[in-house]
Amino acid sequence: MVDATGSAEGLASAVSMTQPRGTVVCKSTVHGKVSIDMAPVIVNEISLVGSRCGLFEPALKLLAGHKINTADMIVGRLPLSEAPRAFTFASQKGILKVLLTS
Repeated sequence: MVDATGSAEGLASAVSMTQPRGTVVCKSTVHGKVSIDMAPVIVNEISLVGSRCGLFEPALKLLAGHKINTADMIVGRLPLSEAPRAFTFASQKGILKVLLTS
């Protein structure tokens, strides 16, 4: 499960939706202190992993200058209606990017 909400409520929701022995990747920064019920994290052996962002400006310059071939990173495109299947596919080893289309 990935939490990119930037809110304490989003993190709590992500933990509640994660299966036992699953992982919650915290992709956004929650400003301030977060109070979270650790019981489900401990009992269900859920891993919490931070994912730090880099600087956007250099990355945007590389993308704008076509210095990075992003097309090769996309290994699948599935309609939004097949989101659960897309997430299963994306969780496989070696899969870099799966796009959801409308």
